[in-house]
Amino acid sequence: MTLAGETPKKGEFCIDIGGSPGGWTWVIQKCGAEVLSIDRSPLDKNISNLKNVEFEKRDAFSLLPEVFKKEGRQVDWLFSDLICYPEKLYDWLLMWIDSGICKNFICTLKFKGKPESSIIKKFAAIPNSKVMHLFHNKNELTFIKLWRPA
Repeated sequence: MTLAGETPKKGEFCIDIGGSPGGWTWVIQKCGAEVLSIDRSPLDKNISNLKNVEFEKRDAFSLLPEVFKKEGRQVDWLFSDLICYPEKLYDWLLMWIDSGICKNFICTLKFKGKPESSIIKKFAAIPNSKVMHLFHNKNELTFIKLWRPA
């Protein structure tokens, strides 16, 4: 979030997929935002008991933007630290971006070994986004897409 230059704000609604054990959920909650954390593994109890934290034990890819559209609920941020193939995350993320229901995205792209240039190019081609290799992220890259008013 530091490199993005933006953080969730009080009253904003955020989704954190791959949330267990709860590090990002904790950071987001400390910003004052509401957090829906999704993972197949439970959150640490100290995190799940925090104010403004809701946890759902489920497959993150089953979470669809249509549900939030039907509820008339805007998603301000979507975070992902999910262990998955970057190609699968890309397809799922495009669905969220195309839905227009979420403004901001910060996702970790996790690779087994050397990152594959073809999927990196696909993420980098998403308008108003950037892909970065952070110093301590070995075989991971960080994808950031922030909403900017026109």
